[in-house]
Amino acid sequence: MRKKIKWVAISLVVVLIGVILSTLIGTNFGKTKIEHLQLVDKAGYRVSANLYIPKTATSTNPAPAMIVVPGGDDAADSMSPWADELSRRGYVVVTVDYSGEGDTEVNPNEQYFSAANGAMELDTAYDYISNLAFVDKNQIGVGGHSMGSMYSFRLALVRHVKFVVSDVIYNDKLPDYNFNFIQICATHDEGILGRVSKIEDLYTDKFLCSLFGTDNITPNKVYGSWQDSNARVLYTVNQTHPDDMVRGQFIEKMLSSVMKSADAPTPINPDNHIYAWKIVGMIIAVIGMGMFLFSLAGALLETAEFGKLKLSNNKQIAGLAYKSKAWWIYAVILSLVPVITFFPGTAVGNSMTSNNLFKLGTTPNGFMVWSLFSAVLMLALFFVFHFTVGKKQGGNLSTYGFGTIENKNKITLAYIGRSALFAVILYASAYFLMYLIYNYAKTDLHIWTVDMRPLALQRIETFPWYYLGLLPYFVTSLLAGKALSFGNEDDSKGKSLCKSVIFGTVIGMIALVALYIVHEVYLRNGTSGAFYKGHFANFYMTSLECMIPEFGFASALALYINKKTKNNFAGIFIGVALVTFFIITSNALSMII
Repeated sequence: MRKKIKWVAISLVVVLIGVILSTLIGTNFGKTKIEHLQLVDKAGYRVSANLYIPKTATSTNPAPAMIVVPGGDDAADSMSPWADELSRRGYVVVTVDYSGEGDTEVNPNEQYFSAANGAMELDTAYDYISNLAFVDKNQIGVGGHSMGSMYSFRLALVRHVKFVVSDVIYNDKLPDYNFNFIQICATHDEGILGRVSKIEDLYTDKFLCSLFGTDNITPNKVYGSWQDSNARVLYTVNQTHPDDMVRGQFIEKMLSSVMKSADAPTPINPDNHIYAWKIVGMIIAVIGMGMFLFSLAGALLETAEFGKLKLSNNKQIAGLAYKSKAWWIYAVILSLVPVITFFPGTAVGNSMTSNNLFKLGTTPNGFMVWSLFSAVLMLALFFVFHFTVGKKQGGNLSTYGFGTIENKNKITLAYIGRSALFAVILYASAYFLMYLIYNYAKTDLHIWTVDMRPLALQRIETFPWYYLGLLPYFVTSLLAGKALSFGNEDDSKGKSLCKSVIFGTVIGMIALVALYIVHEVYLRNGTSGAFYKGHFANFYMTSLECMIPEFGFASALALYINKKTKNNFAGIFIGVALVTFFIITSNALSMII
């Protein structure tokens, strides 16, 4: 028990180191103050944002400002690389949770597609900062990633901005005043290449050409004048769509253009960056959180109350002989299930209309439906094993990990209740730690497009329904995995435990990892975008950069608890809870409810 507590303490130290490093970078070593804002729009809807205030910005020396907008299904903190570098140079920055994202509520009159002047609540953020004494209200710009670019352009139609930074193209009307426009396009942008056949088509795009005042745009050429606030420039960078959030070459061009549009109070060369160290800090903190969950789970199972979950003498199904021909065939088929169901599952989910139960947008709903498709195939695979091998080996509720009394084919409510309490304590402990980080370090936990923060009430309301939707995946994945033995050793401890957890997780994720790698290699080395674009498949494949680590970690923890207890319930409960949290916290609430 003492050793388990030691690892809990070590994990907390790792989290603290990561948070301190990321905070130092985010605040520019104390030179920038970060505030969480809870604004209210004119109709009474809540709008959340982060405000970066450099010490050089004062009422006697007001600073230029920039509103920075995340892409679809991303929260404000995901744009911290932009915000960190801009605030280092003396700009006041506000990163906004647009309508439906983060803690921002959905105001139907702010929707870009249903309201004539819908600006996704960016106008609320603009009105707030334009009234701050330390902000030069004549030098407020806006820019964003992906859908955030469109929202930025929408703001320019309803408020006077100094400049707009965009990384995608959208056909919309033009503002009737002068402003600088910066288009920075990734040459392998799966979003843009979903709209045009090749990146060169942008140079003759009707909307962009009308904005630039030419029939054929020359990349890197400045049209108009920065000083006269009518500059137009299109840059191309060799990267993909999500790279725009974090890649140095993109951020360098963004900074250079902003500094030409509004002089930096603290001039620093645009190629001088420190934000990568914040990403390192976040990686350390997230690793620490993972260590915390594993070590706390182990410590709880050593207590008198939760030690009762360990059915140490429970007989387990023998399964297929380790590394036999049948074992390898089964393992390959099991690993291919998520890929086989990926495109049809996400296609069906992408067409799913958001409703009062499943309030998130099409992407998370697509992944939920994909998990259900996978669950059906894994259940079928398990039945094949059971009726050909498992039944002969005495397969039943107990040997498959659902019996709650040692070596008895029975399920008791007391055991299920204790398993649920175990999962609740584990989840609540990690959630409380994240809550402390968010409120005292003024940051959520985010790496690239993975974003974790405490849930607003409107998100908590959706939790039970997504939990139920994701539950079959974990039940069937543990059940199907029972066919694969990893030798005759006791896999509830030591190296055998590590081997079974690692191998089990790898088998579940390896084909998805291969699909993601194929997608990325094809995308980054081709000129026509993703190899398959139907039903938004290109975005679902890109989103695997979030789903693989999230599903992988939750599956590994569920397997770890399963091996320690020789029972499925506690592992299933916490595994489903974590994936449900990941999906709900990272994705925008539907904007059409």
